[in-house]
Amino acid sequence: MAKNFLRKIRNLPTLPEVLASILATLDDPRSSAVELEKKIRYDQALTTKLLAVANSAYYGFRHPITSVGRAVVAVGYNEVRNLALGLSMVGYLHPSTFRHRQAARQLWLHSVAVAEACRLVSKVVGYEDGDLAFTAGLLHDVGKVVLMAFFPDDVDELIKRMQQGVGLMEAERELGMGHQQVGRALAEHWELPETVRMGLSYHHEPSPRLANYPLVAVVHISDYLAHGLNLGDGYRLDRPELNNAALESLGLSGPRLAELVKEVAARRDDIQRLWEALLGVAPVRG
Repeated sequence: MAKNFLRKIRNLPTLPEVLASILATLDDPRSSAVELEKKIRYDQALTTKLLAVANSAYYGFRHPITSVGRAVVAVGYNEVRNLALGLSMVGYLHPSTFRHRQAARQLWLHSVAVAEACRLVSKVVGYEDGDLAFTAGLLHDVGKVVLMAFFPDDVDELIKRMQQGVGLMEAERELGMGHQQVGRALAEHWELPETVRMGLSYHHEPSPRLANYPLVAVVHISDYLAHGLNLGDGYRLDRPELNNAALESLGLSGPRLAELVKEVAARRDDIQRLWEALLGVAPVRG
């Protein structure tokens, strides 16, 4: 990525304190539900949003969730952490502040779809930390989100190149603004946990040489599945290539992959509900 673009990334605002604090729990085996509850409870806006999501159609609880502690009991510590993380990140980079609001909404829909797919893929292949995979999936395209939020002129130029028939990755190379490289720079600037950095940096280039290769492979395959089902994206016009080595490393043969496609497709309504709840948008029903 061009040096001037790297300088622009370093000038971006730091993460809100509560978001940085929640992210820090991802790599802290000593973190607890009590500590997480305290962090969330002191942020009134986040608490309100979290309770709204916990009481949304996505979960469908019969009885109302009235406190963060109750939410932890009802949906689990890791799930509450993922929701708080998603709500904080979406709030920090909300589509309402973007030039291309609809594209930004679709980009977050894609991110939610990949997160849900990551959870499914993890279960199917036996990856031990499905909650971490969900987080990595949710944040995998944050490089794109930041480009769209802070560098809309550059994104307009990128879109023009794609409309001329150039694929996303090639167009990004031409303009020196690869979203994986942006994600990597952001991860360093925001001091994100190393496990999350891998998903941001290498989801289109999974390699067995990577320390967290199984996680990167899960995100890579989940991204491919979400694209195939047209579950959002934002501004990408072509479909990413599937890395066969990543499939083989997780033991996903053709038939098993086909079953996964069906399983992710079956969760389309749930993905839509979670996206609506995170963004605080009215349900869209066709």
